[in-house]
Amino acid sequence: MTTPAPPANEPEPMTFAEIRALLSETVKGLAETRKIVDENTRAIAEMRSANAERDTRHDKEMAEIRDAIAGLAAAQNRTNQDVSTLKGWGLELYCERHPEAFLDAFGMNQIELIPKRDIMSVSYEACRAGFITFDRQLNLNRTDLFFFGRRAEDRRPFCLVVEASFVVGDEDVERAAGRAGILNTIIQKYQPRNIIGEAIPVVAGTKIESAPAFKAENYGVRYVQVQNGNQLTNPPE
Repeated sequence: MTTPAPPANEPEPMTFAEIRALLSETVKGLAETRKIVDENTRAIAEMRSANAERDTRHDKEMAEIRDAIAGLAAAQNRTNQDVSTLKGWGLELYCERHPEAFLDAFGMNQIELIPKRDIMSVSYEACRAGFITFDRQLNLNRTDLFFFGRRAEDRRPFCLVVEASFVVGDEDVERAAGRAGILNTIIQKYQPRNIIGEAIPVVAGTKIESAPAFKAENYGVRYVQVQNGNQLTNPPE
């Protein structure tokens, strides 16, 4: 009996030694592949770590920049508020030293500053007598300036209740109107001997915006523009 011959295209069967050699090469190739994969994995991890560290550092730097900008903005706001307050004080001082600024506005030929202590004394007595509340007494005493004057044409007496602000705003108009109303109540009901006439609300400043000007007109508040120029920071004696 003869052994059948393998087909012409069928490969020769591998010997055990050949199979073992092929497996060895395959294992070696897998090890090399694993090594490459591990190296790539490690490189990717290092790259991600570096990117994360860079992003963290960037975020920290951006946060520090934002904090610095916020700090500068807050400091600028405080400076602006301080400057605004100083300008307001300067304008109030200028008006106090130059009551003649109100003469033309009200057609007066006589005007003088009413000391705050006189208003405080009168408001205190009016409060004790029950004509005004304690809150209204305190509110009136916070007024910037008071002037007494007489109109030139008929000698009619006026008490000017003045709120001075470098730039006149809505709150200045409201305060002047409210505080003049309190003084009018005291004059009419308590009738103090040393303070007579009608209390007139006045706002004084270098300028007034359109909205406060409209409100002043509706509230019956007079606006006096103070053209003091550089004298605001250095009032003349």
